[in-house]
Amino acid sequence: MRVLVLEDTIEHQVRMENTLDEISKEMNIEIKAKVTGKISEFKEYVESDEVNQLYFLDIDIKGEEQKGLEMAQFIRQHNPYAIIVFVTSHSEFATLTFKYKVSALDFIDKDINDTSFKKRVKDCIHYTRNNLIENTEIVDFFEYSFRGSDIRIPFRDILYIETAGGPYKLRIVGKNFLKEFYGTIAEIQEQDLEHGNFFSPHKSYLSNIRNINGYDKKTKEVLYYDGHRSPISRLRVRYLKEILKTKNKEKKKQEGQISSSDYSS
Repeated sequence: MRVLVLEDTIEHQVRMENTLDEISKEMNIEIKAKVTGKISEFKEYVESDEVNQLYFLDIDIKGEEQKGLEMAQFIRQHNPYAIIVFVTSHSEFATLTFKYKVSALDFIDKDINDTSFKKRVKDCIHYTRNNLIENTEIVDFFEYSFRGSDIRIPFRDILYIETAGGPYKLRIVGKNFLKEFYGTIAEIQEQDLEHGNFFSPHKSYLSNIRNINGYDKKTKEVLYYDGHRSPISRLRVRYLKEILKTKNKEKKKQEGQISSSDYSS
């Protein structure tokens, strides 16, 4: 795995290098990381023939508060499918990623402790490995554009989408990640009419049908793989039960086909 880091503070350069080295050993994967705080050098790395799968970018570089966002745009021009993660103390700039049209996997606060920092970085490594490096199958993506901001994430990694408090602000709750973006539940539903990937258990939620795992009658919640939950309105329970019934039939059919195949061989 090739990782490129833009960070101009020596302390945080060393922290990132040590963190990546530890993760490399723990996951038993080779991580070739280049760390620099020089914009010209960073651009050379991006433009080189080597394809970096994962980028960790500080936003404030040598006093230029949004330089990291500009570099994210530069990356997108050369590698539209790159996975970008912002690592910064300026959490107030999170919403600007939409303005700059650079869909980011995560936004990691530098001020969190080393254990939490390592976990967040490791989650990004996991995601990159599973979706860019070891993924040999055709992937069905959730692609959505709202007022100039674009998002593209494999459907299989999405558990549900929820409103996130602010106007037109949504959040994807996925496998090992959270991602905020701008849009509306209604528009995504309309876009999904032909495909049927989502089920609306509540006016503020969209559930990814393929990752629904059950229904908790006591708490009135939709259950997903990985232990996640989301609320469901009383009027939508009947539809959820129909979905679960269909999924159960498909599962039994697949198991039957596998058993029959094994027997015939």
